[in-house]
Amino acid sequence: MHVNLKTKSLYCFVTVTLIFVIFYLNNTSYLKKTEIEIPRVTNRPYHKITTEEITIYTRPRTKTRYILLWTNPNSYPFAYFGEGNSVFKNKKCEYNNCYVTSNRQLLRDYTEYDVIAFNGPQLIEITSSDDLPKVRTFRQKYVYANVEAAANYPICQNNWDNFFNWTWTYKLDSDAIWGYIAVFNTSNHVIGPSTDMDWMSVDDMSPIDKELKQKLASKTKAGAWFASNCNTLSKREEFVNEVQTYLKDFDLKIDVYGSCGTFQCPKSIMPRCLEELERNYYFYFAFENAISEDYVTEKILYALDHYTVPVVYGGADYSRYLPPGSYLNAYQLGAKDLATEIYDILENREIYYRYFRWRKYYILRRRHESPRTDEYCRFCAMINDDDLMAEKTIYKNFSAWWTPAGLCGKNK
Repeated sequence: MHVNLKTKSLYCFVTVTLIFVIFYLNNTSYLKKTEIEIPRVTNRPYHKITTEEITIYTRPRTKTRYILLWTNPNSYPFAYFGEGNSVFKNKKCEYNNCYVTSNRQLLRDYTEYDVIAFNGPQLIEITSSDDLPKVRTFRQKYVYANVEAAANYPICQNNWDNFFNWTWTYKLDSDAIWGYIAVFNTSNHVIGPSTDMDWMSVDDMSPIDKELKQKLASKTKAGAWFASNCNTLSKREEFVNEVQTYLKDFDLKIDVYGSCGTFQCPKSIMPRCLEELERNYYFYFAFENAISEDYVTEKILYALDHYTVPVVYGGADYSRYLPPGSYLNAYQLGAKDLATEIYDILENREIYYRYFRWRKYYILRRRHESPRTDEYCRFCAMINDDDLMAEKTIYKNFSAWWTPAGLCGKNK
């Protein structure tokens, strides 16, 4: 009987121990996340928290970096993020531990997100509805994101001064750059765009070879322009009409495709239209819809990818983006001189060939084609840089940095 009691006691002890072990393992399994960690939440007092107190009570650091999209996640360019970290995995980024969400309740509160991003075109909307964060922490980065021209979305009030820590725009002095063009040298090193490009002189470049001359031999038409917006802030449509007038004196014209002209090229057949551009046209009009510093879109690549000389029109310093002798600057030349320049070039094939010399020395690609230049990859890498995240930065005079000089005065 004595043995049976000892046996029963031992059995009870073992049973209780096993139950405890199973319970413990089950309730700590969340610590073994492999890809996206769940932050461990600590208890906080439920009284009003000051900014200083929030800094003290911030969540413990995890490997996951959380990005909260404060404005509409379905608006461009936020729409490309999606939910979670799949965008960084799909792009094969060096870091893919950034978790993107528009759910403000995903974490305990929005002071726990590493980054809160605001889409520039929607600032008026969230201001008018008083939909702004009420508290913030010193370790968070508030980011102004915008791919649209500042001239189209100016900020003329000072209520955004001392608000943003980082900027993520097309401007080359942004903290992160959202753009279209990446410049490589023949060693496959990224060298631009940059405010201080060190290009070779076109005179030092070798002439093009016979194969390229044969490729260009099929061209017979002066130029083309693809456009659907015919009422722009830059007045590009008026400039094209003026150029057409001067080109008539040389028996030349620009074929205008889309809503602004008589030729059609819907997006469904764009590849075919670009083949037509490469085969038949000498020049392509890469005209921007607004005049803003560094605002350069993918239009230039239509020309460069298809062996056509771009005619640029915008507020950028194009020497930051394009090799010398590879383009014509319509904004600087004016309509009359541009028409004359086009005529003179077409009268001398050797002059036209000079506009292709750069191809032996530089490669221009779309930024998203490589993780090294992709803007989403770069953004996640920045958030993983602890030194960068710890650095205290603020845009004290944001409106002056973003808005072109004199624009706000014109709108008053």
